[in-house]
This record gives sequence, structure tokens and C-alpha cells, in this order.
Amino acid sequence: MRIAVTGGNGLVGNAIKAIVYQYPQHEFVFLTRTNCELTSRMSVLTFFSSGDNRFDYIIHLAAKVGGLFMNLDSNVEMFSENIKINENILFACKKYGIKRGIFCLSSCIYPCNPSRFPMDESMIHESPPHHSNEGYAYAKRMLELQCRQYNKAYGSEYICVIPVNLYGPYDNFSIKNGHVIPAIMNRFHGEKAKKDGKFTVYGTGRPYRQFLFARDFAKIMCDVLLDNKYDNTEPLICCNDETTIKEMVGSLADAMDISRDKLEWDINKSDGCMKKTVDNSKLCKYYPDFKFTSLQDGLKETYKWFCDNQTTLRQ
Repeated sequence: MRIAVTGGNGLVGNAIKAIVYQYPQHEFVFLTRTNCELTSRMSVLTFFSSGDNRFDYIIHLAAKVGGLFMNLDSNVEMFSENIKINENILFACKKYGIKRGIFCLSSCIYPCNPSRFPMDESMIHESPPHHSNEGYAYAKRMLELQCRQYNKAYGSEYICVIPVNLYGPYDNFSIKNGHVIPAIMNRFHGEKAKKDGKFTVYGTGRPYRQFLFARDFAKIMCDVLLDNKYDNTEPLICCNDETTIKEMVGSLADAMDISRDKLEWDINKSDGCMKKTVDNSKLCKYYPDFKFTSLQDGLKETYKWFCDNQTTLRQ
């Protein structure tokens, strides 16, 4: 099978590149902005209409993404650009006969004040998401709705997967616009030379989060797409254990050889949503033997990659 992967240069796209050797009978083709501008309908249709670019399956990862502060500042752009990307990709899939695929959502689409924790796949549209990222969250909710309607109308098999906070090599390490782990890692790395030896963390550290190593997520997506164990098209949550921001930052400090005693918390900064806990029991039902990378091991590998790739980092 030939598989198109959008967002080929991103965090998860690169994670898929690292495991394609496990699927030698399939050909993966990675789309980037250099060969296809996904916000442009004309660019998307031109790419997929080429005789060299006919595909059996798709893994749709591409999105305009950012961390807490980018979402707060750019809700309009987050909504508009992601809607365009998703509309164009689904239109091209229908037009050029790509009837099966994986479409990436995010756990941040879930309600800010849900009726219960942990949240499961049925609760995506239960109530509004957190106001800080409603532009991105609603665009991703609409992607789930779009895939569901395409499946009903055209008999396609588009499966939405819902990862929690992803991290790993090839992440966006921007201090301003990156997600929590890469942004803090970059800032701490630059602060190692500070004379007072203190490392400031924004917020109280009390919020709970679930983190998922990008290569684990890549493996889950490829297996769901290709091995036929997952026998429906309903959304699927992909997550690991829950921890507090405070404990995650402590583990990050350990990975960076920073004493936890040197961490200090700026409680005047926003925490964002205090809890987003989602349930992975459905994933475990279909893949009971899946081995997740521990947070400690994932952070160590990510920091080593960060240190080894200073000249090519996204930031």
C-alpha cells in the first residue's frame, strides 16, 4: 500500500519515519510545505492529481499548532487555518479515492468542565473546551465531525485518533510557541549558565497532564491503520499514565542533570486547564500488550536529541 503522510517534517511525521522499517511491505510518502501547501485547495489538488501521487491510505497529521500562549494569542488563525487544511485534505481524499486513513485530533478538544473524569471517546462534543485554545479545539472537533460524515456518506474508513501531550525528537522547541515539555527544556538548557542557579517554571505545577512519546503514538497509528485489529471507525484515545506538571518538570530536571532544589514556581503565570484526564481503556482492549516508553526514558532521549541537534532545532 502507498500511504500519504501529511506533516512529514513535524514531530509525529519524523517519528513515523523512524519506524517505517517495521512495515516493509508499505510505501510511506511524506508531504511537507515544499511539495504541498495544505491551506491552498489548488496546491492540494495539484499534488494529489499527479500520477506519481496516487495513494491507498492517508495519515493526516498536519496542523497549525502551538503551546498555551500561542493558542491564547491566535485563536482566530488557529481555527481558520486548521479548518482549511482539513477541508482540503478530505476533499482530495474523496476526489482521488483514498478511502481509509488516520486523522489526528488532540486531547485538548475535550470539555474544560466535563461531567466526569476520566473522559472517554464519547465526550468530545459534550460541552465547550477551555477558552485558552478554543480556536484550535473547535477546528479539531470539526475534523472528527467531518470524518464521521464522510464515512456515512461515502463508505470511507477515516479513523480519528486522539493523542495527549506529545513530545520527542524533532519537536518545536520554541520557548514562546512550543508545547510545555520542549519549551521548558529549551529554556532550562539556556539557563544552565545563570549565576544564581535557579530555574523558573510558570504556574503552580498543580495541573494534571498525560504525556505520550511521539514514537509510541506513531506506532499506534500505523498499527491501527494497517493491522486490522481495530475493527471500527470510532475515535480512539491514545494516552499513557497521568502526572502533575510539577512531577513532569522534576523528571525533566533529572534528565537534564538539574537539581530539583533549584526549581522555583512563578504562580502569577497561567496554569491553563487544571485537569484533562482521558481514558485509554479502549486502546488497551485492542492492544493489551502495547509497551509505552516511560516518561523518564522519553525525556532522556528527547534531551539527548536536543543537545545533538542544536543547529537544526525548530524554535
